[in-house]
Amino acid sequence: MFTSLRGWVRFGLAAACLCAAFGQAVAVEVNPPLRTGTLVIADRVSVTVELARSVQEQVRGLSGRRGLKAGHGMLFVYPRPQPVGIWMKDMRFSLDILWIRDGRIVHIEENAPPLTAVGPERVYTATADFVLEVPAGFSAREKIRV
Repeated sequence: MFTSLRGWVRFGLAAACLCAAFGQAVAVEVNPPLRTGTLVIADRVSVTVELARSVQEQVRGLSGRRGLKAGHGMLFVYPRPQPVGIWMKDMRFSLDILWIRDGRIVHIEENAPPLTAVGPERVYTATADFVLEVPAGFSAREKIRV
């Protein structure tokens, strides 16, 4: 097959480039961004939100993502107020989670950490028709309250 070191080096470089390109393509498609909108909280704080409407989008959520930019989040949309449980499976960063019912914030979970292999599994639950996930610290920084 390859009789010289140069042949093996070329083969190795080509394989590494292919793996890197394939890995990036797969990573992009694992959890692609969703359609966006703008949410205004308390008539003063604007957040660009990805809209998670389908059950599949809601289950996937922000899993596997590297993070969220400041001023960005994900809004989970439900047809009516209902108990909504959020868990941090496959998350890579902490979140503030805000439950919204009838246009009002009814519960905030600040700095919810990612699930770890050794940590206890925790489900954060409240009744809402919308749930907003934003980077940890958002609620305190923007003085968002129930």
